[in-house]
Amino acid sequence: MNWKLFLNDSIIRGLVQLVRRPVYYIVMMVLPIATALFMLELMKGGAVEQVPVGIVDRDNSQVSRTLHHNLDAFQQVNIKAEYPTFHEAMSAVQRGDIYGFILLPERLQEKTLSGQQPKISYYINYAYFAPASLQYKGFKTVSMLGNAAIAKGTIEAVGLLNSHSVASLLQPILTHVHGIGNPYTNYSYYLNVSFIPGLLSLFIMLMTAFSIGTELKYGTCRQWIASAGRSMWFAILGKLVPHTVIFTSVGWFIQFLMYRVYGLPLNCPPWHMLIAMPMLVIANQGFALFLMCVAPNFRLGTTLCTLLGVLSFSYCGFSLPSESIYSWVAAIGSIMPVKYYFLISVDQALNGIDLFYSRHFYANLLVYPLLPLPLLTRLKNACLHPIYVP
Repeated sequence: MNWKLFLNDSIIRGLVQLVRRPVYYIVMMVLPIATALFMLELMKGGAVEQVPVGIVDRDNSQVSRTLHHNLDAFQQVNIKAEYPTFHEAMSAVQRGDIYGFILLPERLQEKTLSGQQPKISYYINYAYFAPASLQYKGFKTVSMLGNAAIAKGTIEAVGLLNSHSVASLLQPILTHVHGIGNPYTNYSYYLNVSFIPGLLSLFIMLMTAFSIGTELKYGTCRQWIASAGRSMWFAILGKLVPHTVIFTSVGWFIQFLMYRVYGLPLNCPPWHMLIAMPMLVIANQGFALFLMCVAPNFRLGTTLCTLLGVLSFSYCGFSLPSESIYSWVAAIGSIMPVKYYFLISVDQALNGIDLFYSRHFYANLLVYPLLPLPLLTRLKNACLHPIYVP
């Protein structure tokens, strides 16, 4: 058996398929780079600022106007409009004109000075998590600072304490917050580090399942196996090796954009992340091949890859920390390869710790290519005896 000939024929057949179908280079090159550029450009300014909000001032007193001015001076929010009633402000939120509003009640100044503790209400649209968080932070900070300013003025006015003593009474302990690994609170530092590799992993899994599934769907699987000398190993290598080269090259280019062009933190030797990229590509290919072996069908295989790839943004701890979700959901997230690439990027690129402490994450990525090996016979039988399933 001339294994070199069969392997070459299989690779040539895989390359011909890549060239003939535009969907391959669109999904493998254009979309990953375009989405990476879009997200990096979107967040290159760092933290989200000037979120449009509204205000309903039913008091129109000196206290309410002071809170109004303080809120308008807050960097993260921008008072886009004032509304006379609650219903008009709520309608503006529903139309998408603003993301939320603060309601200053009637007799705010009177109740504040008399110690009756008036209530200030926030109405925030949490359908948009990042703007909603910034609104809440701004509303709460301004209201607390307003309360402190009123208390300080009242205490000083009656002559109980001097200015320094009042400040010590209202805030006896000063706090300093230091954002480790992200001192600028830059959204791109922690969102793009997870979302961009997550999208790339989704494209890798989808195209792996698509390339194998089309052989089953269009009945060309026998020719595919025959071109590889009836060896499933050569057939898989011939189909996926070109994918590996293309996706790895694209991944390295995306890393160049992230760490050199857009300046995301890279606190480790560059080769720590460079070697992680081909491992991520091969791990996702191995996982997608495993799913195709379990369900050797175009529709089922691509659906499984798409579903797991999309849901990985949630249960891998990208959008919510793993500590805040159910343990069984976090366990499902641990089966996705991109989870370990994300942990590598946090340990190496963000925190710059010694490579020794990330060794098990690299080792986990090496496990995924081994998963489909026991099931390759099942996929081969499905290719040699195809059954059409719509």
